Amino acid sequence: MMMRKSKKAAEALYDEAKSYLQCETPSYEKAIPLLEQAADMGHVKAQYNLGICFHQGLGVTQSHETAYHYFVLSAQQEHPRAYYMLGCYFIFGLSVSPCEKQAAYYFQLAADAGIADAQYDLGVLLLMGKELPQSEEEAFRYFKLAADQGNGDAQYNLGVCYYQGVGVAASNEEAIRYLELAVKQGQPHALKTLERVMMDAYKLK
Repeated sequence: MMMRKSKKAAEALYDEAKSYLQCETPSYEKAIPLLEQAADMGHVKAQYNLGICFHQGLGVTQSHETAYHYFVLSAQQEHPRAYYMLGCYFIFGLSVSPCEKQAAYYFQLAADAGIADAQYDLGVLLLMGKELPQSEEEAFRYFKLAADQGNGDAQYNLGVCYYQGVGVAASNEEAIRYLELAVKQGQPHALKTLERVMMDAYKLK
């Protein structure tokens, strides 16, 4: 019974904090103490959002160390985006030593939970094959998962994979399809690559 009451209290604190953050002019001054209370009571979304606040310096002094602490807490409760943020922290060495293998571990957890950014980043690591075994086929698979969720960078990489036959049989038709999607998303390299692929496809060299 006490645990249920504590859970309800944490949820109430989180909802109140969220109401301050969803105002036309967010009030971090009022929201942060509520998030901290809810996080201390084990509220996973409060822990994750506090991590974001400290990561970006929203209403608090920016602190990657504190952000990492809250991302770990929320990841321990299987928050998919916390997995992704931990992957980013290990890629960029934010308050931890850079480690692609550890980053890939967290990206994998987030990717399996359907986070498109994690699927894309894991695909990049698998394609580069620095600290991980290189696998063009697995890289292609993750790019496709992310691309089909609308990730513009993944759509671009998938188009290049189809154009060059990386991890998949080459197909100018599929390359054009995904590059056109990437262009619509504003991916900065997609248009030039699309023009090159179309020249090859229609023999306009």
